[in-house]
Amino acid sequence: MKKEPKSLARKIAVRLLVWGLVLMAGVSYLIFTNTSQKMSALYCETYHHKMLINYEYTRRVLSDVYVQVTNNVYYIEQTLDKPDGQVDVMARIVRQGNRVHSCGMNFIKDYYRKKGHKYCPFAWRNPENPEEILTDEKGDKDFDYLNERWFKSVIEGDTAEWSEPFYDGYDNKTPLAAYMVPIHEKSGRPVAVLGADISLDWLTDKLAETDSSYNAHSAFFNQWLDLESQSFIINYDGTFITHPDERHLMRGIFYDYVKGHTPQERALLLEEMKGGRLSSLESDKRYLFKGEDCYLFYTPLKYTNWMMVTVVPCGLIDMQVLAYELKIVAMLLAAILLLVIVAYVYIRIELKKKYETDKLECERPEGV
Repeated sequence: MKKEPKSLARKIAVRLLVWGLVLMAGVSYLIFTNTSQKMSALYCETYHHKMLINYEYTRRVLSDVYVQVTNNVYYIEQTLDKPDGQVDVMARIVRQGNRVHSCGMNFIKDYYRKKGHKYCPFAWRNPENPEEILTDEKGDKDFDYLNERWFKSVIEGDTAEWSEPFYDGYDNKTPLAAYMVPIHEKSGRPVAVLGADISLDWLTDKLAETDSSYNAHSAFFNQWLDLESQSFIINYDGTFITHPDERHLMRGIFYDYVKGHTPQERALLLEEMKGGRLSSLESDKRYLFKGEDCYLFYTPLKYTNWMMVTVVPCGLIDMQVLAYELKIVAMLLAAILLLVIVAYVYIRIELKKKYETDKLECERPEGV
């Protein structure tokens, strides 16, 4: 008889637990079937937003270089009759531009006859001491830029542009890109190309740093499943301008690693990217990158022929969605178990009180 309250409370608690588990199963089914796609879209939007943050930072750096160069154009054009002072202007541009690696001005043939057929005042940061600015006046003996595509493009097109990536002429290993503007004499004729160089190593390191901070939020999946998002800057033709593996830098083609699940999907993707379009937030567009299902988020960088691309493994987003849904199910299960435990304790206490009361009533003598 003493076990009766406990036994009845256990039966009620078990039935309550069974009904709670049935309810949880139904709710879990609704969560996994109705919210997975929405949560995937939400995580895709998050990565798309992170890609745009990378874009804004990179664009700001490129804009700073643009400002540093264009702010000196008027002064240079007004002092073309003083070639000996131009190297100081190059040094000033490098000194004032935090991200400027070097700066030079290449003149058309024989513009300063006393300087030779070719003349280029140049300034660069000392690799051993970046605070020190070194200068030089390059001439005929240094290099032949007159027939280079970039020089002809700016002079003949009379337009500013970003160069293709190239290696530093001093160490032959630092990848650079230059913002170039034409310099005009008073008649309006373009007579020189002013260019400021930025280090692509720095740009690669910056993207790797931001990728690392984003991937830190999913460290478990990164460590055990080798799933990480990765950002690149590429030319419209697909050439890597930044890449954590220098073997691919300026050699590898991004598009060579991308496939669609159908040939039409890949063709449409390449058309959109080469056309300089912004990627959508649709989470149902999956492509193969190095053989792995991935989402691709991309945007053109203004005033350049470059594009920012973030590659996110679909498995990374799928696992994050699964982890989120499992958290909800775990909280629901914990709530049900807590409810059952509380109900079990409460029912047992109440039944015990009733049992004790009934026992006293039975043991009381008649007439008392």
